[in-house]
Amino acid sequence: MKKKWLGITAVVAMLTIPLVLKLTRSQPELAVEVEKIAQHEIRSSILASGNLVYQEQALLSPEVIGKVAEIFIKEGDRVERGQIVLRLDDQTYRAQVAQQEAAVRQQHINIEHQQLNLDSQLNQYNRKLELHKKQMIADQQVDDASYAVDLARVDLRNSKESLQQAEAVLNQSRELLGKTSIRAPISGTVTALDIKVGETAVASQVGIAGSSLMTIANVSTIMTEVNVDEADIARVRLGQEVSIHTAAYPDIELKGVVQTIPLSLKKDLTAQSGGSQAKNYSVKVKLVDAKDLTLRPGMTCRAEIYTATSGKSLAAPLQAVLSNNDEKTEVVKDKKDKVSVKTENYLFVDKDGVAEKRLVKIGLSDDSLQEILSGVQAGESIIVGPYKVLRHLNAGDRVKPEVKQ
Repeated sequence: MKKKWLGITAVVAMLTIPLVLKLTRSQPELAVEVEKIAQHEIRSSILASGNLVYQEQALLSPEVIGKVAEIFIKEGDRVERGQIVLRLDDQTYRAQVAQQEAAVRQQHINIEHQQLNLDSQLNQYNRKLELHKKQMIADQQVDDASYAVDLARVDLRNSKESLQQAEAVLNQSRELLGKTSIRAPISGTVTALDIKVGETAVASQVGIAGSSLMTIANVSTIMTEVNVDEADIARVRLGQEVSIHTAAYPDIELKGVVQTIPLSLKKDLTAQSGGSQAKNYSVKVKLVDAKDLTLRPGMTCRAEIYTATSGKSLAAPLQAVLSNNDEKTEVVKDKKDKVSVKTENYLFVDKDGVAEKRLVKIGLSDDSLQEILSGVQAGESIIVGPYKVLRHLNAGDRVKPEVKQ
């Protein structure tokens, strides 16, 4: 009997010992990275790409058709506003001016003739009027004389109108002759010369050879034109600071400020032809200091527009701040019985080897930091990683902290 009870006791011990060990065994510690939360300056920004352009630039196109007779400058020359830079063959236009000058002189002769005729008709009318008073001629002769005077006046007025018309055509011909001398519309540097002596300049026909003569630009007004997405344009303001990196000098940061913000979308030819449907606004950024770099229009660049700054405030790494968006969220009904989801942000603080969950209120963020407005104190050790551990961490879990380098 005694042996029987010993056997039962042994079996019970074998069954209960593993359970006791499991219950009394301490929870394993999770290796985590921690760092002390401190104050940082956070600058919220948006990224954009674009090109360098000249703010003051003029593309010269001819207003009349003609063969290029002389070019007085070369690419890279400095020119002043109003300076003649190119001349077209003007023989045809000079002939037109001479023709219209002759037409004007002819009209002056016609006016003189009509004036003499009017004077003659007036004299005849006056003489017939005197004879009529003496009853020496009939009424019909007086009426005919009066009609001849009126007709002479109309002819004279017609000649004067013809003179004005001829003078207007003459002025137009002289203007066309003047346009054979191409003048610089602005002071600047000739950045491109697209035509040669002997080639034919075509009036204002974009895309046709000869429609572009040269480009003059004020090289000191180089600036950046960047494409800002429609989702970000509302955050852009005049005067905001911009950090610019060009493809030619990727390691050199240039400073700029937002100068102009367009009211309409940038015209996208690819979108019109069925390509990309991206909607961008072309924002112009003025360079504050070019740092004596050789910058040329057309160079590609990327820009970071700083839209807001927090000053010195508590900040945590982005990956340390978690949200309950992926969890079962609390459903709250407002006064109008509309269902809304209460979103909470939180992080974990290391308290003597135990993970403590803290609800936090967040502010601005940048590429690496998230502003913390409340929920933690400066100097506390927050758990920042690794993310594969952090995303499954629960309040009360034991952790083995390692200071992140």
